[in-house]
Amino acid sequence: MPTDIVTFKTFERLGFTHKETIVRDILNKRMPYKSSPSNKKGSQTSTMTQEYIVIMEKK
Repeated sequence: MPTDIVTFKTFERLGFTHKETIVRDILNKRMPYKSSPSNKKGSQTSTMTQEYIVIMEKK
């Protein structure tokens, strides 16, 4: 789910203006880059490797 888009659209409805969304790599992760959520051998899914910083301004 693209939470950065949901966030800025919600704030726009509340009177804010979207200025910028910064995408930043998450360094020094404690979780592995891939995990097996289904516990099936060989099945892997990527974990979150980036964060999105949404900058809004009040009108």
